[in-house]
Amino acid sequence: MRTVNANGGVLSEKDIGRRRVVPVIHVVGSHYDVGFDVGRNFEGVIKEFLATFASLRDFEKQYKTEAGREAYEKTLSNMLERYPYYVKEVQGIADGAKVPFHQLFLLHMDDIIDTVNDNQIVRNDTGGCSSVAINTPQANVLGHTEDALSETLNHFYILSAHIIPTLEDQQKGAVEERFASLCYAGQLPGYTSGFNEHGMVFSINTLSPKALKPGGTPRTFITRAMLAAKSVEEVERVLTDKGLGIGNGFSLNLFWTNPTGPRQLFNIEVAPELKADRSQINIQKYEMNGDALVHCNKYQRLNLTEVRGPIIDSSVARLSMIHGHAKPTSKGDVENIISDISGKEFRVFEDRKTAQVKTICAGIFDLDQRSWSLYINQPNSSEPVATIPIVFTF
Repeated sequence: MRTVNANGGVLSEKDIGRRRVVPVIHVVGSHYDVGFDVGRNFEGVIKEFLATFASLRDFEKQYKTEAGREAYEKTLSNMLERYPYYVKEVQGIADGAKVPFHQLFLLHMDDIIDTVNDNQIVRNDTGGCSSVAINTPQANVLGHTEDALSETLNHFYILSAHIIPTLEDQQKGAVEERFASLCYAGQLPGYTSGFNEHGMVFSINTLSPKALKPGGTPRTFITRAMLAAKSVEEVERVLTDKGLGIGNGFSLNLFWTNPTGPRQLFNIEVAPELKADRSQINIQKYEMNGDALVHCNKYQRLNLTEVRGPIIDSSVARLSMIHGHAKPTSKGDVENIISDISGKEFRVFEDRKTAQVKTICAGIFDLDQRSWSLYINQPNSSEPVATIPIVFTF
């Protein structure tokens, strides 16, 4: 890890190891104000991440090409039209942290910008998030490992937000929101794990279809918009994104608690649709006492061409490890599965110093206890560093 000065310059490099810290910030305000206060409070973390995140250098190289700049401008223009208030949120983070807006927007474009000049089927896409959920009368639990490139270790925080949109933003479609989400440094909430006030508890798995859609809605904006959903039907509408369609891919693991009736558990796979202005989606519902939900970083139902490389190899290995366990029936079973370190090349819980992709934290959502426990070390052998109450407003 590097130490940076106030201007983002590198002063020194040192390894501070895996810190057992889960920063939590509670913010109330407009989209811009919430972004600004997040940026202001985490300025050092954001600047350090931007200075050390090697992939950002690759994104900036593409940004400087004609095709890259065209993809950037087209995507930004589309987001200013579709989700102007979320662009303001990113601008707020940039202003609060005193970092360039374009760097943060490039992070949100991710593989859309990275592949605009050279989109090969063999790609070095990386992923490691594993999700396991059970829906029984005895236990409603979602376990998730938040995995990311090694520079992301110690560069995340939890945002608990009450968004009160300005009149201008309301006129453009913004609504009042209350949610909590893990955030990578400098990035919008939503593309990780968390919950909202209306009954949604979720986790995300990155997916890597070969065919991407520059100018389409980045998954980071889709999942940010998802945080405002008041029903499963609204989630489906946001993910379908009629009129534009997603630019890259992901999987959503979704528990929905209704004021009356049983909880519902879903996995939804999302991918670009190149022949129509909408996303491809596939929804699987998990019935009470049915199979456990298991998802990693590989499409399981949508029939499309994926990249070849570490993200798929890792997913195949992790799925094999997970299915090697007995069917989970309790929170303890879920904790054991997402703590699995039995793999040689790839692990479910990856904490080796040499790993390119690391588990930066793990979360256990216990819907019966209405709690979200966050672990820096294996959940089955350590205490949660933070436990956040899940608050629904019904």
